[in-house]
This record gives sequence, structure tokens and C-alpha cells, in this order.
Amino acid sequence: MNLTKLVQTYILNQTIGSPIFISDIMHYIEQFADDQKMSQQIRKNVNVILMRMVKDGNYLKRFGTGIYYRDDIDQGEETGIDSIELIRRTYIEDKRGNVFGYLTGAAFLHKLGLIEKSPHKIIIATNAKRNGNIETTDMEFKLVNPSTTVTRENYRYLQILDLIKNDLINGDNVQYSFVLTHFMNKYQLKEAKLVALAVDFYSQKVVVKVAEFISNKVYLEEQKDEIIITLDTTKQKELYEND
Repeated sequence: MNLTKLVQTYILNQTIGSPIFISDIMHYIEQFADDQKMSQQIRKNVNVILMRMVKDGNYLKRFGTGIYYRDDIDQGEETGIDSIELIRRTYIEDKRGNVFGYLTGAAFLHKLGLIEKSPHKIIIATNAKRNGNIETTDMEFKLVNPSTTVTRENYRYLQILDLIKNDLINGDNVQYSFVLTHFMNKYQLKEAKLVALAVDFYSQKVVVKVAEFISNKVYLEEQKDEIIITLDTTKQKELYEND
């Protein structure tokens, strides 16, 4: 295994400005290692290789501890790191699909289309807060503690529960129910799991609100040329029971 060539190959295959984490490089190298366990010495050697590449000044820049990015030397000026991807990869989801955070607050409302104006500050609930804040010059964001450990299996439920908890909707309650119901249907989220997470990790007040939301949900039946909205909660309950 030629470690230098492996590191160079990985970096050259990354997009300009995309954050490069040492952990991702190590994961890539594991595929070519003779031993399944990566030694601490290999990681030290990778650090040395990266420092040498940065010093050479060709195409690799160091952003911070354990984080690098490719730069485009042909442009004659630095392109900088992609802040949006950096924040997402650090606090929401890594390159291997592990989810440890999610958008919450007004940013999630905007993503759902419930508010038109993009919020000035992005709020992220994340397990990774303990890793320390990263700083960017072009985006303001805030990290908050989630109600429980965030996983790929529960983060969409927690997004809904946070909205319900914080009473973030001040407009049309029908539209609110319509959008959240569509969100649940789109990702095949289960009512029982939503209630269970509310009971386990949120206040009694939230549990009551969740029950009210479920009993008054606006259900969708999508057809080719139109969307039919029905308030028949009994039929939808049966549908979920058959999932």
C-alpha cells in the first residue's frame, strides 16, 4: 500500500471547495489496508502527508483541525471552503450517511415552505456540539442540544416534534397540518413512533399537542392533476395500521 498515492488520489477526486475530513481519508484507506485495524501510526503518517501537501501549496488548503479542502489554483485566487457543506458534514450528516443532527426552527419551516423568507440564522440540533464550533464568515448558525440522541431513524420525527413543541406556526393551522402530514406521508413516518418519542423525550404539554395534531391531521390523496384533501382521520388511521 502506497499511502502517499492513496491520500493524493482521494483528495484529487474531491470537488473544489468541498471539506475533506481526515476521518473520511482514513475510511477510504481502510479499503486497501492489509490489516482490518488501522494503526495509530498510519494516521500519523497521513497527517504528515497532508501537512506536506499543504506546504507545497499546489491544491490543498488546511481549514482547521482535521479539516482540509481542495483549492483551484487555475483561478488565480482562493475559492475557499464550501461553508454550507462544511456545516452539514460537521453537525448533520457525514459522508458515510451517519446522521447526528438536523435543521430545526425557522430553517426547517422555510424548507417545508411554511415561511417564505429564509432565516438570518440557521439553528441545528446536533449530537456533535461537543466537538466544538466551527467558524464561517458567510453564514450565521446556532447549535442546540436535541431532546435525545439523533439518528437516521429518528431525526425527521424530532424535527416535527420540535415544531410542535415551540409553537412556531402562527398562521393557518390547516396549512400547518397539511404540510406536516405530507411530510409524514412522504417519508412514511409512523404516528405511533411520533407519539412514543414525544412521551419519552418531550413534556406532557407536547404529548397533548401531538395527540391533537394526529386527531386533526389533514390527509392527502395525490392524483395526476390535483391534490384532494380529506379530513377523514379514521381512514388514514387504518392506512397506517396496514403499513
